[in-house]
Amino acid sequence: MTSNIFGTSGIRRVFQNYSESDLRFTPQMALEVGLALGTYLKGGTVVIGRDIRTSALPIEYALISGLVSTGCNIKTLGIVTTPTLAMSCRYLNAQASVMITASHNTPEYIGLKLWNPSGVGFSPEQEDEIERIYNDKDYAKIEWYEVGKVTQVNDINDIHISNITRKIMIDASDLNIIVDPGNGCGCDIVPKLLSKFNSNIVTLNANPDGRFPGRLSEPSEENLTQISEFLRMSAHTDIGIALDGDADRVIFLDEDGAIVDPIRLLTLLARFILLENKENSIAKTMKVSTPINSSSLVEDVLNPLGCEVIRTEVGDIKVAIALKEQGGFLGGETSGTYIWPEFHYGPDSIVTIAKVLQMIVESGKDLRLLLKDIPNYPYHAEKFRLKKDVPFTKEIYQKIIKKMEETFDNQGIKINRTNTLDGCRFDFDDGWILIRRSGTSPYLRISGESKTDLKTTIKFNKIAKEKMEELNLI
Repeated sequence: MTSNIFGTSGIRRVFQNYSESDLRFTPQMALEVGLALGTYLKGGTVVIGRDIRTSALPIEYALISGLVSTGCNIKTLGIVTTPTLAMSCRYLNAQASVMITASHNTPEYIGLKLWNPSGVGFSPEQEDEIERIYNDKDYAKIEWYEVGKVTQVNDINDIHISNITRKIMIDASDLNIIVDPGNGCGCDIVPKLLSKFNSNIVTLNANPDGRFPGRLSEPSEENLTQISEFLRMSAHTDIGIALDGDADRVIFLDEDGAIVDPIRLLTLLARFILLENKENSIAKTMKVSTPINSSSLVEDVLNPLGCEVIRTEVGDIKVAIALKEQGGFLGGETSGTYIWPEFHYGPDSIVTIAKVLQMIVESGKDLRLLLKDIPNYPYHAEKFRLKKDVPFTKEIYQKIIKKMEETFDNQGIKINRTNTLDGCRFDFDDGWILIRRSGTSPYLRISGESKTDLKTTIKFNKIAKEKMEELNLI
């Protein structure tokens, strides 16, 4: 029996020390993924980092065992952020890097995410080949004297910060900032970066703990009530910064404690860069990349500036591949991931923090004021647990399309376009709605946007939910 081990963002499953089910992530699976990856790479150097989750340690040791058993040499970084791991691969002259993380998922989850030297995550084609080796048990065989070595690297956070401050050096001594790393991997590196900018810093949930005692790892609105309340109550704090467990996601809050929509911020950053560099030769990279579930305000703001918007499937890897293949200076997702090709092609919250502060310092305006130039289309997204944790086939999506076409017809609304790039997106005059299965967890995601009011967006999302219930999916 073959196993589909990779999802939208690497491997991500609930940890269990032993299980006969492929629905759990065990050290045995990590060992065999290490064997498969080492076989695929045919030796060379692999960089390994892990997040603060309690199950990351046994997975790391098992993974290393598989890799060195195929002749790979290992450079371990210990507990680091995913952006730091992605950045380090090229710096350490490695053939690949692996982050042991479950990103924003709850504490019982663990996983692996594989990276190329450029910072681009492994492509679906690369993952398919590793999966084939894993399923066929077609592992490389070596002699006892060919086993790889393990070396520890201790200064990687300082190197990451140095790579940023060489390009971005500002005096943010007038800014009062509160940082909430969510007990995750950003507890060390983010305050260190901010101190380089002379910022005044207050921290919240800044003690690393893989159980996430301060709040759940995902930096969602419901999980950021503490930092939001702090900003509302404080008369002197200018901006809030919140991260997820492995710090590949970053969410910003304005001085009133309002969460800044990541796509509005992406658009603001792109607009600022375009206007600041309109006399320079960035025309060849006047492109940004964002997935199909992002707001249409990106096109509405950036197209008039001569900037092309590349739409992709959901997932930072898809965004990064588009940037690398088609050119571009910035990419990002609704989740709060941002990709800066001038540094590397992995999502980097640490660079993003520096870029946002640079924009605030150089413009002389606070975040709330800067965002007044960016429209705010009412957007609403929900997720619903699937009745069956199975991949969605073309047949399932065809049923969704048929059901929604009937629904829109009954509502007297004309569908202008149906896009099946990733899931099913239905565009109509007033907005759009997207229905897709999550690639990282057993949920159906329904998101939508209206250019008029939030009630309209919520109305269509509710209708879509009812129709998915009729299809017995949720």
